[in-house]
Order: sequence, then C-alpha cells, then structure tokens
Amino acid sequence: MIPRRRRRLALIAVAAVVAGFLPSLLILATTWRKAMSDAAERMDRYASLLEHRVDDVFTAADTTLSELAVTVDRECSGETVDQLRRAVYNSLYFREAGLIVDERLVCTSVRRYESPVPVTNRDHLTWPARGVHIAAPDLTLEDQVSIIVLRSAGTTPLPGFAVNLLLNPRELMEPIRAAIDEQSIALRVERQDGAVLARAGSAAVIEDDDSLIRTLTARHYPVRIIVSGSRDELIEDWWDNAAMFVAFGLAMSLPLFLLLANLDRRERSMDAQLVDAIDNDELRVHYQPIHASDNLRAVGVEALLRWQHPGKGLVMPNVFVPLAEESGLIIPMTAWLMKKVRADLETLLREHPDFYVALNLSPKHFADPGLPALVREIFGGDFPAGRLVFEVTERELLSSSDDVARDAIEALRSYGARIALDDFGTGYSSLRYLAQYRFDLLKIDKAFVDAIGTESVTAGLVEDMVKMACRLSLATVAEGVETDFQMQRLREVGVDYLQGWRLSAALPLPELQRYLDRGRA
Repeated sequence: MIPRRRRRLALIAVAAVVAGFLPSLLILATTWRKAMSDAAERMDRYASLLEHRVDDVFTAADTTLSELAVTVDRECSGETVDQLRRAVYNSLYFREAGLIVDERLVCTSVRRYESPVPVTNRDHLTWPARGVHIAAPDLTLEDQVSIIVLRSAGTTPLPGFAVNLLLNPRELMEPIRAAIDEQSIALRVERQDGAVLARAGSAAVIEDDDSLIRTLTARHYPVRIIVSGSRDELIEDWWDNAAMFVAFGLAMSLPLFLLLANLDRRERSMDAQLVDAIDNDELRVHYQPIHASDNLRAVGVEALLRWQHPGKGLVMPNVFVPLAEESGLIIPMTAWLMKKVRADLETLLREHPDFYVALNLSPKHFADPGLPALVREIFGGDFPAGRLVFEVTERELLSSSDDVARDAIEALRSYGARIALDDFGTGYSSLRYLAQYRFDLLKIDKAFVDAIGTESVTAGLVEDMVKMACRLSLATVAEGVETDFQMQRLREVGVDYLQGWRLSAALPLPELQRYLDRGRA
C-alpha cells in the first residue's frame, strides 16, 4: 500500500513538475517567437517607410534635374541662374542646385563664380548618359555635408556638362527619425557599392553576427535600406517580461494563462494599441488659435489630434499619424475627430459668425470618393459649413489621381467648406496645384517664417507669396510664428492670419474657451 501510494505521489509530483515546467517552457518559446516576430515586423515597417521616402526624394531630384538639363546653358546666363534658384525654391528637399562645365562648378542657385571652381571629387564628376548618379555625402563649398544628385545636361549628352542638386542627408530620415529616437534600432541608407548616404537611430547598435538586420532594396534607384537592431537588447527585454512567468508556471497553470494574456497585451504592436485608443477614448483634441494679423484677435482654430497613451503619456501626431495612415486607421480616426469638433465647437461657431475651425485631411481620404458624404453625414445640413476649413498638402494631392482629388475638393466646396493648401512652398509642384485646383486659403510653411530676418536665400520669399496670393484672391495664413520680429514682419507684408507659439500653443477645449473669453474681454 505504501509503495503504491509512494508511486502515485511520485507520479503526481512528476505530473506537477511537468505541469509547472511545461507551461513555463511553452511561454518561453512563445514569448521569444513573438518578440522576434514583433522585432522583424517593426524593422520591416521602418524599412518600408524609409524606402518610400527615398523613392520620393530621388524621384523629385530626377524630375527636377530632367527639367533643368534641357534648359540650362553652358555659359550659365542669368536665366540659367534663375532656373537653378526656382528649382530649389519649388523643392521640399533640396538646399542648392549647380551647373558643372568641363569638370568645373561654374554657378549655383546661390552664386555665379567668376573663376569656375575645379571639382576634385571624382564621385561628383560621375553622371550616366541617362538617369541620375547619387554621390555619397561630402563637404560642399558652403561647408555643408550634402548628398549630390547629378544628371547630364543638354538636349544631347555632352562630355563634362551636368546639373546637380544638393540634399541634406537628414531629409531622407525625417519622417521616422522621431519614432526611432528611443528605440535600439539603427537605420542606414547606402548605395549598392556600400557608400553610406544617411544614417539615424541608436549609435549603440553595432552590426555583427549577433545583430538583427533587415535589408530592403529601393525599387527605382541603386540604393538599399538597412535596419539593424541589438539582439542583446531584445533578449534582455524579452527575459525581463518572461522571467516572472517561469516562476509562476512552477506553481500553477491558471495564473500563467492570465499573466501570458497580460504579457501579450503589453507587447502588442503600436498599430493594435492605436485601434484600442479609438475604442478606449484615449484620443484628445487640442485647438491652436489662429489670429487676424491686423488686431491679433482669434478668428479660428486648427484642430490637432493628440494620443493620451496609458503607458507612454502624451504621444504627438508625428509619431502615430504615419502608422494610422499606413494601416488605414486614419479614416475612422478623422471621422472621430470631426464628430468631436462638432460636439466641441458647434455652439461657439453659431455664436461667433466669423470664427472657423480647420481640420487636416490625409492622403487616404483623397483615395476614398466617400469623403464628401462622410463630411455631410457628420456635420449635416444645420452645421455652419462655411466655418469649416479642410487643409491639404501636396502629399495628399500627389497620392491621388487628379480627378479624384478635384472631385473631392469641389464637393467639399459645394457643401460650403473652404479648402486651404497647407505647407505651401515646400513641394516642387505647389504652383501647379494652385493653378489646377480651387483653394480659398494658402498656408505659408514654418520654414519660410523661420527664415525671416536671417541670411537664408528664402528670407524674402514670404512677401512674394503674399503678393501672389493676393493676385489669386487667396487669404494667407503664416504658420509657426514664434517671435515678435516674425510677427511684425508678417503684418507688414500683409499676411492675413497668424498661427504659432508666439500667440498661443494648441489648447485643450476648456483652456481654449478661457483664452477666447480673455480675448473678448
């Protein structure tokens, strides 16, 4: 009896040990696979975002150089210098354009050289008969590190005759730099021969046999994107989360199941957390006042999304909006924003006939012909639609067909809303869009406001933009006004509206109401 009981107890003990260890081992294996999968997915997402950015930038360079190649002359006449300057002015990405004749730099968008400057870097003297050559970053004559994109000039390729564009390497990384700053990830863009064009991310990530590396080749240019992460960091993060489950797994299985669910919830991707953010009412709306330049009274607001993450705190839109656009969540997110704006501001807009609210639209909206119907459904016929302003940028228009974008804009205008072209001057097609679409307002990008009072070549462009807007009967809004000098200068050149931290930051609704009450007192 006793031996049998002992055997039974031994079997129970073995079963208990197996029951304790097996869930722990399964959890270790499961969490490791998930950590590796999430890391690979995250790295692939960053590689894809960066590949799209690289393609956009070099396509813009290819297009601009193609136009310059057939119009510039070898003597670098005044008209040629003007063409180089316009190419930079109309560009979102490029800091300078230049002309090379017989291996000498004869002029740029900044200056014409009385004595042409010899080009000593052979990489800067390489351009194919067709297409562009991307030279590795180097220190230019202006003491700025730049990627140089070159193309043969002339209606027929001639030896030693080329145009180039200078690009700040940071431009390739800008859309995702903020998203990776606090992660153990490093990004690198390089040519197929290994010459590094740009890099960003954690300097602590060293590529070796223990690194996680993902490589993506650009679709249209001889460039590849390399994303690397530290396997040691991954193991450390994984073990910190998994070790507690091993201890509990030795004692019981049910708590293991609950804790595994908790681990899964904490390790879910940012996209999944963003879905929860909409369902769990984690989104917030802040309103940045827009002021009339003549009397500095608030005449409108721009509605800006914020994400009050339960663990990360306040997440800014430059982090989560690109993920929302990529996943398609931007459509329900914008619908939520519109409903919130209506609930928040309907009474205020009715009581103040000159007050308006501006909302930003995403490229996804311009690929969806249902946008006008969505706006009508949310705001209905009794909402003062004339006080709605929808802001679009070149990015929205470039990502949709001309017909779809035009139909959407006209449908919104026929509803009574106004349309603003945002970030004007930062894209290479801004002027074309002014002629092609009907806009009501033109928003001058912060980059041009920042240049006021500096020696930048763009310092005086704001006045030209205002004059052009007047000729087109467009109201003007200056973004990013941060100093008294900027504000005074903008008022002097005739900008209609001012927006920026100098006047007010973006405010939650209660603070906005107090701010407006003080302004009317």
